Amino acid sequence: MAIHLQEMHPVMVHFPIALLPLAIGADFVGRMIGNERVVSFGKYAIVIAAFGAVAAVVTGLIAGEEVLNAEEGRPRDMLQTHRTLNVLVMLIICGMAVWRVQHALPNAAYLGVGAAAICVILYTGYLGGKLIAEFGVSVEPAKGVYQPDAPALGVGRSLPAFIKAASVDFAHGVQHMVQEVRSGKIIPTLVGGSKSSDHVSNP
Repeated sequence: MAIHLQEMHPVMVHFPIALLPLAIGADFVGRMIGNERVVSFGKYAIVIAAFGAVAAVVTGLIAGEEVLNAEEGRPRDMLQTHRTLNVLVMLIICGMAVWRVQHALPNAAYLGVGAAAICVILYTGYLGGKLIAEFGVSVEPAKGVYQPDAPALGVGRSLPAFIKAASVDFAHGVQHMVQEVRSGKIIPTLVGGSKSSDHVSNP
């Protein structure tokens, strides 16, 4: 059994999705009932959520270079929006973690920012699920994978080849993200999306 490059992202996304609401919820409840242990749990949870968010974004950039069925039109708009918003949320969560470590108790602004970040994560999660379920992005039987024979991580597999391929995809993912943001393609699903057909063919 092995894990492919594009399969790392769905594994990692669960950490920020689960831990951010848990951290904000613990801090809110802890403040309400005056329980130091619950509040302390919220602090640790947001730190772990920050690490999880970084891992989710890194693996997401890698996955974005391994998938097809998102070359143009609505699927590409959704992928760009999903990526940009998740990078933004990662930066917010990391900032929240740094702030939270320095403060014994959360304030209203912190909890409000956390609640907003949760809403954004829910939306990006919806986009990610729709890309897979509706457009077959990253689904090999639907021909949504760029390299079906790309290096995979598993017993008897080449770890250096896997790391090299992941590093190249990550570098290309960052490069493509910067290029698209500079060209104005930041959150095209929400603002100025493509008018072309939903379904696209593989190159």
